Amino acid sequence: MCEDPVGSLLCRLYLLVYSKLSVKKGNHIAEGYKFEDETSEQIYHLALELGLEPNPPRMILQLPTLSGNLHQFDASFRHGKNIFVVECKNTRLAAKDYIYYFNAKILDYVLASKEGSGESTLRGIFLSTVPVAESAWRYSLAYSIRVVDPISPPIEYMIQTIADDEILKSALRTLLDQVSEITSMGNSLHLRKPSQLIDEYRFLCARWRDSRKNV
Repeated sequence: MCEDPVGSLLCRLYLLVYSKLSVKKGNHIAEGYKFEDETSEQIYHLALELGLEPNPPRMILQLPTLSGNLHQFDASFRHGKNIFVVECKNTRLAAKDYIYYFNAKILDYVLASKEGSGESTLRGIFLSTVPVAESAWRYSLAYSIRVVDPISPPIEYMIQTIADDEILKSALRTLLDQVSEITSMGNSLHLRKPSQLIDEYRFLCARWRDSRKNV
């Protein structure tokens, strides 16, 4: 297991979406709603198991927003001072628009927190059963949204499943530190750009897959 409980949760969520690759789809809209409902419940129980503080599935987050509107998330939980909100999607449509809308809800809370004295930081996790486009990945990294899709294992999962390549493991840990440093408001001028991070991630993914061929 990953040492960080949030990382452990991401690993479990990756296995969940990866398992959906071989499942035949029937009524896609019905399957989408079913996936979102079932996954929201699973995240709640996984978060409890990992020592996180989950909210009930599909809860409306009762915190101040800049607009005055309150928003519902498929799942949410607290870890330390961070509140994580999760969006689950099982759709053939482009994930980019869903990520933009998801981040708009997050920013509505974040901007209100910046004006007030709130200390909690809102972080997003976007879970998709279909691959997410590179442009959406770059956008997500800029706003500290962790993306989990069937072809993109979390960095924590790759670290966990490397057997004997300490150089690759060290490179992945460095990348994870860099990703973790990006704030939810994208204040990353002193850090590597999202496009550089995604290029490094894809390169290390390829190396990780090559290392797995011999396992």
